[in-house]
Amino acid sequence: MSPISHLLILFFVFFSPLTVAVADQSNANNPKQESDANNEEKEFVRLDLIHRHHPEVVKRLHDEIKVDKMEDRIKDIRYHDQSRLRAISVHMNWTKVVENAEEKEKKEASSSNLPPQSQTPIALKTYPGADFGSSEFFVQLKLGTPPQKFTMIADTGSDLLWTRCRYRRCRGDCSNPSPIHKMRNRMRERFIYALYANQSSSFSPIPCSSKQCIQDFSELGGQPDCPTPNSPCSYTYSYLSGDRAMGIFATETVTVRLTNGKEKQLKDILYGCTEEITDSQFLDGADGLIGLGSSIYSFVYKAAENNVGGGFSYCLADHLRNITAISYFVFGTPSPKTFAASTSSPIGPPATTRLITGGRYSCYYGVQLAGISVDGQILNIPPHVWNIKSGCGTILDTGTSLTMLTAPAHDAVIEAMAPKIEKFGRMERDVKGEREKNFKLCFNDTQWNFGMLPKLGFHFEGGAVFEPPDRSYIVSASYQCSCIAITSLPFPSINILGNIIQQTYLWQFDLLKGSVTFAPSDCA
Repeated sequence: MSPISHLLILFFVFFSPLTVAVADQSNANNPKQESDANNEEKEFVRLDLIHRHHPEVVKRLHDEIKVDKMEDRIKDIRYHDQSRLRAISVHMNWTKVVENAEEKEKKEASSSNLPPQSQTPIALKTYPGADFGSSEFFVQLKLGTPPQKFTMIADTGSDLLWTRCRYRRCRGDCSNPSPIHKMRNRMRERFIYALYANQSSSFSPIPCSSKQCIQDFSELGGQPDCPTPNSPCSYTYSYLSGDRAMGIFATETVTVRLTNGKEKQLKDILYGCTEEITDSQFLDGADGLIGLGSSIYSFVYKAAENNVGGGFSYCLADHLRNITAISYFVFGTPSPKTFAASTSSPIGPPATTRLITGGRYSCYYGVQLAGISVDGQILNIPPHVWNIKSGCGTILDTGTSLTMLTAPAHDAVIEAMAPKIEKFGRMERDVKGEREKNFKLCFNDTQWNFGMLPKLGFHFEGGAVFEPPDRSYIVSASYQCSCIAITSLPFPSINILGNIIQQTYLWQFDLLKGSVTFAPSDCA
């Protein structure tokens, strides 16, 4: 059974203020009037999302990364997209798919017709969890009692909320410490704790004898060992880099800010107290991670239990052309009139399609593409390219920057757009003397401006069409050179609509109805 079937009231992402529904009781004598008023005047939990290239994030988390030039930013984006792709491939069990793709690459290594992405095989290791090198957005969150503020990686590809943490399980002289405590003693000098459990009155460990630990937490890295019935339930997350995060499951209080300026406490949130990470640099400088996936264990589910409504929405600002842009992620289901969850309003008509979660899509948010058009002309792309049963399918993923299409779809798009770009002068992109093979179609942009390129349309099941502005699929790759920011994956692979192509659109996910609605927005 899909995790979504367990959701009674629910959550996306993508850094500071948060909001939870507050009912207006002024119309208590008139139920209909009260309902309408509540829909219009609800407050929702809002997370402000800061992109990893934002100056403040760069300064705090990874000052060594140079993002002054657009060329450097694009290279960094490509590097992190590769990490993200590895994480997605593991989550969605692409073992056979990737093995077949790698074997094909070996046989056709000399072919010039190989999709660019095939040059870098998708690494396949059976490790669960996200790859923190792929983090794109960060959020600030308050945990514990009294509340402490932490900088967290926002990840829609995982479910657990956790931070670097110290929990004193070992008492007295610790004459027979557990392996995790032995490791902690060896790593004490380089591990910086974020939250001290004994300083938070709301921290409550989950015992290893509980049903949750025995049956439910296996997907979250839960360990079966249980020294005593009251010992805390432990976990070990292994990541694509080979690093491991080890700790215990607990419940904790998260303090969120409402759009009316008030704060609300969300109690008994599932929390991971991570006592050890094999590489202290693994978190890229952040304090922890907030999992915003679709399972019943994610922060999304618990926020929904706190009367936020059955969904979430987000709007991603154009971070490529405004490095200080702030995006947002809102928990709650707004009324049809407000749609944007008491934030910005759409500037175009909304369209709705089916949302798919669970199963092969794991904790990602899937949609059913039916085709792609260029200037209104539907391209000749085989239907199985969109079928999850054939190893493909499509997800909306804010953790990936560029849009990635499996080879038959990618090649059809490039073939259709190439003749209409020839007038600008086609270019081969060079980066410091090395040919860049990620982008198949680049052109001289000295005579080009936004709105002059072919119109790209993504046609979803049910007739909904997503038509992003060309600024959302064009990137400035180098001096006087822009490229179509869509890369190719070997067939079969998942199709990924990344965060750049989703920019300047409002995306609303209704988890109760199993739908996603989108519309152009200024994302203010």
